[in-house]
Amino acid sequence: MEILVIDDTPTNEIRLVCEKYMVNFRRVGVTLVHAKSHRERSISIARNLGAKMAHGEIVMFLDSDVILIPDYIEKVLELFKKHPRVLGIGSWRTFKRQVPGGIRYHSLQTLRKIFLLNHNSRDSCKSTEYPIVLSRTIYCHWLMGETMSIRKAVFDEFQFDENLTGYSFGEDFLFSHSIYKKYPDSLLITPCAIAIHNFSGQARPKGKELADIVSRNRKYIPTKLWGSKGLLMFGWQNLGLLILRVRARIRKATLGLAEEIDL
Repeated sequence: MEILVIDDTPTNEIRLVCEKYMVNFRRVGVTLVHAKSHRERSISIARNLGAKMAHGEIVMFLDSDVILIPDYIEKVLELFKKHPRVLGIGSWRTFKRQVPGGIRYHSLQTLRKIFLLNHNSRDSCKSTEYPIVLSRTIYCHWLMGETMSIRKAVFDEFQFDENLTGYSFGEDFLFSHSIYKKYPDSLLITPCAIAIHNFSGQARPKGKELADIVSRNRKYIPTKLWGSKGLLMFGWQNLGLLILRVRARIRKATLGLAEEIDL
């Protein structure tokens, strides 16, 4: 086993941490490698560099703020062994909160589904949906990059899109859905391999910077995947977002009026 830390930060802090623990990893038969990327900062570029350097048959991509339950690796490898034709496996992002319900929730999800916006599902993970409930391992259309395991051989044919620089929003969707398009039933998502994503705000863009990145990539990714149909999809999604914003403002105004009446 090897652990590759791909570092595209401008300081030496990560390298020093890796050097501190290399001996500890070596004692248990694990090679810890620190690799400095001197190219433009990009999640996509870093992922491609890691995949190129990796020696194993399976490459597990993990975000730096993810914690694995001790049997995570074993569970993933068991699934690859059980499904020899599968090219990629993702861990399900669990929902600790109570599964939402009610008329308002379901109407919102219906609107999001109509306008091809990301929405919740149950035991299904297609292009614009993600399971809020997952009771078993299922085939899916895409994988989340935070806990994505891919066969090394896949990188002979597919790469993360390096046009998505910096905080490469959606790079995992574009990469994994490209695999799905060519090889349907090649991706799995499972609730068996558990990982905890402790969201860290460090190095993540915020506010207008994040909104600009999301807007730009929301247009680029479907266009890259589906051409003119993807561009139409982008326009349809924007109409849906506009309707959702108006809906939220009406609700806010209505609630404000109700509060005034109560007073």
